[in-house]
Amino acid sequence: MRQNGFRAVGGLAQALTSGLARKGAGGGRVASIVRLRSDWPNIVGPELARCTQPEALITGRGGRSGAKLLRLKVAGAAALEVQHMSTQIVERVNAYFGHRQIDDIRLMQGAIARAAGRAPIPKPAPEAVAKADAQVAQVQDPDLRAALARLGARIATNPTGRRGVLLGALGTLFFARSSRAQFDDSAKYLAAVEGDHVLGSPDALNIIIDYFSLTCPHCANFNAAVLPTVRKEWIDTGKAKLIMRHFPSDGIATHASLLAECAGPAKFYTTLDALFKAQIDWLTAPDPDAEMIKVLVAEGVKAEAATACFADDRLLNKVIADVQSGQALKVNSTPTLFINEQFYGMPGDGADGISAILRQVGR
Repeated sequence: MRQNGFRAVGGLAQALTSGLARKGAGGGRVASIVRLRSDWPNIVGPELARCTQPEALITGRGGRSGAKLLRLKVAGAAALEVQHMSTQIVERVNAYFGHRQIDDIRLMQGAIARAAGRAPIPKPAPEAVAKADAQVAQVQDPDLRAALARLGARIATNPTGRRGVLLGALGTLFFARSSRAQFDDSAKYLAAVEGDHVLGSPDALNIIIDYFSLTCPHCANFNAAVLPTVRKEWIDTGKAKLIMRHFPSDGIATHASLLAECAGPAKFYTTLDALFKAQIDWLTAPDPDAEMIKVLVAEGVKAEAATACFADDRLLNKVIADVQSGQALKVNSTPTLFINEQFYGMPGDGADGISAILRQVGR
């Protein structure tokens, strides 16, 4: 990736996004601590969240060389109890991220800032519950089916609610420890299926499928540093086609996915590119939804229409279908690439690595 450079887009947001993502751990730490802070009650539970607060992710300090540590602020009276629960906290954080994000925690005493109280989430109406159950009735895995049903019902009841509304559903799917496939015919997802966004000639023999999350800094790096070269050498020349599928890693990413679909299929890749370029802006904003809507407004979508997309069942069904296909293919991180029906994760050497694979397995 570093050899190909970044597309000249002109704008501080793109430079920040690409730079953080390219640095790997640095960009990951920025995005990760933001997610930890916003989602902390969902990760450790309300009791621990009341007396603790994530402060920073650090490497190689205050512990063994290379250890990944979470610096955790704790109210003084609770410090001893939290220290005894450190192993459990580490396990919960790593389960949330789906990989070993931290090795240990380091406590610092201090006052815990109290977030402004949120309005209670209204209980889904019976008709919303019934509609959501019907939408996911064909999902075979009972845990997945229940999570998706809850998500659909809560969105229908509170379509413009902030990220807390969605965190228990698609985020859980992404980081779930179970890797059971949802369908026996998972091989069908290694080709274009109905609803896919195909970039390039539909008749191209080589096929690249990318599962992405819009809050993933490495996905933003792929969009900025890798995709332009792959597009120029393989897609625009008719040698390959690209399909990008949603695999949101948290509630913020789920809302971003809905907005990526908002402008319609013809503008999907343009909208996706705009959201990735502005990732650092909306990901770190006090209200990510409002900041993302600004991106769509700049792309010609009215603010009212963009807000309405959060409650659009058709768009939600598309995101759910992509998540189901990723679960069936046992995707557990982003970006994840499949090239000509073979799993490659995220190939090293960026565009050069992808080109090398296509020359080897290409048609």
